[in-house]
Amino acid sequence: MNIQAEQHNQIDQSIYNFIKQVMPMTLMNGNNALDQNSHSNDTMAYAKQILDQYFPLSNGSHQDVCSYVIYYKQLLAFFADGTQSGLAQPRQFVALTGHKCEPSSIVLKNNGFHVELSLDRSGENGCYDRAGVDDVQVEAALMTIVNSSQAPSQRSWTSLISGQAGKGNKQFTSKDGNEYDL
Repeated sequence: MNIQAEQHNQIDQSIYNFIKQVMPMTLMNGNNALDQNSHSNDTMAYAKQILDQYFPLSNGSHQDVCSYVIYYKQLLAFFADGTQSGLAQPRQFVALTGHKCEPSSIVLKNNGFHVELSLDRSGENGCYDRAGVDDVQVEAALMTIVNSSQAPSQRSWTSLISGQAGKGNKQFTSKDGNEYDL
C-alpha cells in the first residue's frame, strides 16, 4: 500500500471514529427530556470531552478554560489561575468570527471535519459556562461523506449541546484574515 492510500485510510478511520462517538450523543440530546440545566451541564461536559480528545490543548483541558483569544494567528485558552495554553496542534485552529480579543465563534479542523465553538456569555448555555461557550456544532456533512462521493451543496451542522441539526453555509475569517466559507 502506498503512503498516500495509507494516509487516506487513516483519515477515513478518524472520521468514522468521530462519527461513531458523536452521533449517539447528538441523537440522545435531540430526544432527551431531562431538566434543561442538568441536560446542558451534561452535554457541555461531553462536548468539551470531544474537544479534549480531537482538539487537545498543549496543557490543561477545555473543561477548565475561562476564555479563548486569538494571538498572532494562534488560539490561546486562558485558565482561572492566569495560565494559558495553545492547542497541541496549532494548525487545527482555522477561523473565527468577531474580534480576536473576544471572538464570537472559533472554527477548529481535524482530518477534514470542522467544529465550531459559539461563544456568547449571555446565551442560553454560555451564561452558565466558564468560557462562555454557548454551543459546539459539528459539520454534519461528515455523514454525507461516508455515504456519498458527492459533496452537498449546502452544509449541515449538528449541535453537540442540543442535538439540533441545521443547514446553511457559514462565513468566517481565517486566521490569516481572508474569508473562510463553510
